[in-house]
Amino acid sequence: MNMKAILAALPIAVIPVTVLAANTEEGYYGSAKYLQVEQRAKEMDTSARPGVGQFVGGKEKEHFGGAAIAAGYQFGNGWRTEGEYTFKQKGEYTSGSSTFANSYNHLKTETERLMVNVYRDYELGYGVSLYGTAGLGVSKIKANGWQGNAGREYASTTQSNLTYALGAGVSYTPVERLYVDLGYRYIDMGKIESGYNNFTNARGLKDEQMKAHIVSNEFTLGMRYVF
Repeated sequence: MNMKAILAALPIAVIPVTVLAANTEEGYYGSAKYLQVEQRAKEMDTSARPGVGQFVGGKEKEHFGGAAIAAGYQFGNGWRTEGEYTFKQKGEYTSGSSTFANSYNHLKTETERLMVNVYRDYELGYGVSLYGTAGLGVSKIKANGWQGNAGREYASTTQSNLTYALGAGVSYTPVERLYVDLGYRYIDMGKIESGYNNFTNARGLKDEQMKAHIVSNEFTLGMRYVF
């Protein structure tokens, strides 16, 4: 191979190394995150409300802010892992029936999460890096609510669901060992159900129950410091 061919090949050889270079700072870190959340109650049509005609959809999405804290270890080779706690988040969703058009179910949820997250960082230079992340953990979810008016209550339940997360983002290092992280992640917290109706329905039975599948789209803004 002549010198011109070698020089021509150098940019191709160097670019992947530069783009995929891992961070070199190693150590334990602490992190605080602000969350902008779009939470959704899917599959509310699986709720038990017999004898009232067809399911009618209502409000399936909530938008709210939240917060999380994490502690982890950055290995210095592009990999890091952490334990993360997400503080309680409250939502309320509605659904109805074709027979009782003004008698909506109000499903109220209260969720909190404990996750183990793994990250892979790819440095781009100038203090900027991209990352991908995956997480697995448990969500504690309280579900209750009412039908028609607040006096017609469903029994409350609390359950713990296996939860997974997938996401990506960008990090910036303004000063040594301090990182600003901006990212997106999808959270699946599994299926939930309230208790049965505590009120007397038209059949005089406890046979009505609200159900849903809770997922979130979250935009995160965090500060991370490596000790």
